[in-house]
Amino acid sequence: MNQQDVEIYKKMQKSPLFFIEMMWGLIPERDNSKFIKGKHLTWQQHDILLAVEEALKGGKKRISVRSGHGIGKSATLAMLILWYLFCYKDAQVPCTAPTSDQIHDILWKEVAKWLNLMPQPVREKYEWTNGYIRITESPETWFARAKTARKENPEALAGVHGDFVMYIVDEASGVPEEIFNTAEGALTGDNVLVILISNPTRLIGYFYDSHHKDKESWQTLGFSSIDSPLVDKEYVSRIISKHGEDSDEYKIRVLGEFPREDTMDDKGYIALFSENDIKISDTEEFIGERRLGIDPSGEGDDKTVWVIRDNFKAKIVAVEKVSNASSIAQKTMTLMQHYQVKGEHTYIDNFGAGANVAQELALAGIRVKAINVGDKPSDEEMFLNRRAEASWRVKQWFRKGGELVDHKGWDEILTIRYRKELSGKMKIMGKLEMKKEGIKSPDHYDALMMTFLDPEITRRVKKRIYRPKSLIGI
Repeated sequence: MNQQDVEIYKKMQKSPLFFIEMMWGLIPERDNSKFIKGKHLTWQQHDILLAVEEALKGGKKRISVRSGHGIGKSATLAMLILWYLFCYKDAQVPCTAPTSDQIHDILWKEVAKWLNLMPQPVREKYEWTNGYIRITESPETWFARAKTARKENPEALAGVHGDFVMYIVDEASGVPEEIFNTAEGALTGDNVLVILISNPTRLIGYFYDSHHKDKESWQTLGFSSIDSPLVDKEYVSRIISKHGEDSDEYKIRVLGEFPREDTMDDKGYIALFSENDIKISDTEEFIGERRLGIDPSGEGDDKTVWVIRDNFKAKIVAVEKVSNASSIAQKTMTLMQHYQVKGEHTYIDNFGAGANVAQELALAGIRVKAINVGDKPSDEEMFLNRRAEASWRVKQWFRKGGELVDHKGWDEILTIRYRKELSGKMKIMGKLEMKKEGIKSPDHYDALMMTFLDPEITRRVKKRIYRPKSLIGI
C-alpha cells in the first residue's frame, strides 16, 4: 500500500462510519425528511456506530442497544462484522442469536447482502459460507462465525482467542444465561468489543441487567420504531390496533422499552391484569352469540365452573363440587339449552376430566370444542401456547369494554401472571407453578379464558337481546 492507502486504512480502523462511507457510499442523515434509503444511514444506525467509535477511543467497550422493530439493526451489525474483519488482522467475531432463523436467515443473509455490494477487489478478500466468513489470507485465525445460542450449546460465544475479538449478540434478550456465563470472562476483557442488540422482551437476564443493575459497565442506547425512517407507519398502527398503546407489545416492538416492572416477581412473572382492567356490572344482558366455557375439576380438586360470555359481558352461571364426567356433561347440556349456546361455541380443555366430558357429550349427540390449551397458538411468534393466546384475548376484551357480571370468583383474575420466555413468546404461569407459590387454582378465570380459545365472534346482533330467566338448580 502507498502512504495514502495506509492513511485511509488507519482511518477506517478508527471509524466504522468512514469504512461504511468508503465501501458503500452511505453517510448519516439525522433529518428523516431528507433520508434516502440506499444513500443514507439513519440517525439511529449512526449512533450505534458512533458508540463503537467511542469504545475504540478508550470508552466503554461493552455496548447494549434496546430497540423497537425494523430500525435497521441487522444491517448495522452486518456492516460492523465486515468492517472489523477488514480492518484488524486475525480478528475473530463470534456471533449468536437465540434461533437459527435469527442468526442464519436474518443476520448472516444480511452479511452476505452487504458483502456482495462491496467493491470487487475488497470482496475477494472474504470467503462466505452459511456459518463462517473467513479472510482468505488466514482463514483459520481470521474469521467471523455464526452459532445459535441454546442452553445445550453454551459454547456459542466461547473458544476464540486473539488480540482483536468482537462479540455480536443479536436479539440478546432471548439468549440463555448459560451462554453468557460460559463466555463471561472473555466478555469482560479489556481488549474486546461486545455488542448486544435486541427488542427488550424480558425483565430478567444478561441483556436486562446491562440496562439496569450493570448499567455503569455499558454504553446503553434505546431507539423507538416511531423515530426510524425505515419503519412503515402502518406497522405502528397495526401494533396499536392489535395490542393497544398501553400494552407491553407496543412498548417492546415499537418504543423499544422493557415491559412494565411494577409487579414483577423474582422469576420474571408480572401481573397480566390490574384492577383498572376489570369492569364489574350488576346487570346481565347478553347480545348476539354466546359462548360457554367449562373448567372441570379433577378428582379431589376444586369445583367445576361454567361461564357464559358474549361480545360484551361474561357471567359465572354455575359452580359445583362435581368431578364425574357424566354429571358435568349433564349440567353442560342443561346450560347449553337454557342459554341457547351451540356446541361449536362450547369450550372445554381436552385434558384429563375435560376429555371424558367431551366424550360423554359426543355420545349424547353434542359435539363441543375440546381443545388442548397447551397446543400451538395461531400466532406462534407472540405466544407459547393457546392458553397464553386466549389470555391475551381476555386482556383485549377488557380493553374494548368487556364487563363481568358481579361474582366473588372474579377476584382470582388478578392472580394471573405472565412472562416473556427466551424466545420472546408470552407464557402464562401454569397451575402447578401457581400451587407452588401458594396461589389458588384460578378455576373461574380458566372457564372464562376457555371462551377465548377461538378468534372473537365478530357478528353482532343488535336487536336480538336475550335475558335469561332464573334457572332452578344453578
